Amino acid sequence: MSSRDSSLNKHPRTTLWLIALIAGIAWRAELELTTGWASLKWIGQFHWAIPAGVLAFILWVLSVTRVQRPWAFAATLLVYSTAVYVVVERLLMTAFGRWMPFGDNDQHSMATEKLVSFLLIVLVPLTFSLLCRLFGVRVRLLPLLASAILFLLSWPLAAYAFYFVEQRGMPGDPIHALKSGYVIPLLILSLGFPLLRARRDAERG
Repeated sequence: MSSRDSSLNKHPRTTLWLIALIAGIAWRAELELTTGWASLKWIGQFHWAIPAGVLAFILWVLSVTRVQRPWAFAATLLVYSTAVYVVVERLLMTAFGRWMPFGDNDQHSMATEKLVSFLLIVLVPLTFSLLCRLFGVRVRLLPLLASAILFLLSWPLAAYAFYFVEQRGMPGDPIHALKSGYVIPLLILSLGFPLLRARRDAERG
């Protein structure tokens, strides 16, 4: 490890955990302070915790990777994260939107559309790792697949954790996984996992 490495580089796992936990806490605190838990105004509302968390994660990515064009990598990550925010917001709005009235003839197609919209979220870790590979980060296939699986499983895991910890809502409700902020640390950890493996491989190799 070179002398240029910062303390952030020396403890990548610890800092990733800290960023993940703080991002989740910041989201929940902002939601409680601005709209309150009972309100639905948080849906579709801009939350400052999102860009703050994304920026912190990008800084972490830049600190634990070594690429030939770091400034280009940073700019690309900013553009990528903005595009992902827009796309994922629309996917979540579709996935968590109101169900059509029971018995409607289009109920099956509506349920299918919601499921597909939710499953498409798994493209986030896949495209993120691909982007890192394009800049020379040696992300391997198995950690990438593990990241995608954890990214998707983060929703039901967080939903059940929220229900058992706070005893609100229904067990396994994915919208409460987001509203409570429980899912945010898991999503961040799943995105960072392949980079931790890539860094370890680079240090060995």
